[in-house]
Amino acid sequence: MTVKATNKRAVKQKLFPVFTSLALMAASMQPTFAAIEIDETDFGPSYETMVVDTIVGKPLQLVNAVAGTAAYIVSLPFSLIGGNADQAQQKLFVEPWDAMGRCLGCTVAEDNYYKSQVIDNNTVRIVVDQPSEILINTNDYVVVTP
Repeated sequence: MTVKATNKRAVKQKLFPVFTSLALMAASMQPTFAAIEIDETDFGPSYETMVVDTIVGKPLQLVNAVAGTAAYIVSLPFSLIGGNADQAQQKLFVEPWDAMGRCLGCTVAEDNYYKSQVIDNNTVRIVVDQPSEILINTNDYVVVTP
C-alpha cells in the first residue's frame, strides 16, 4: 500500500508544476488575443487624466527632457566616436521633447488619432475599409495605412 501511495505522490509532484506552468502560460496569452477597438463615445482624455497629467505628468516630462538634453550633450563626444550620434540624439533629445507636445491627458494612441485628424489641403483621404485608408498627397506620393 505504501508503494502505491508513494508512486501517486511522485506523479502528483511531477504533474503539478507542469499543469501550473501550462495554466500560467494560457492565462498570460489571453491579453494577446484581445483586439483594440476605439470606443468613440468615451474617447479622449477625462478630467482625471488631465489633472494628473498637469500636476504629475508634464513636470516629469519636462525634467526628463532637460535631463535627456544634458545627457545627450555629455555623451555627444562618445557617441560621435562610436558612430551613433543620430541614435543618441533621437532617444535622448528628440523623443523627450516630442513627448512634451502630446495633448494634455492623452495617451499616445489618442494623441496620434487627434493629430491624424488635422485637415491638410494637400492630402486626399480615401477610406477603403473602415480601419484602412489611402492618403494621396498632391506631390504624387501614395501612403497606405493599414
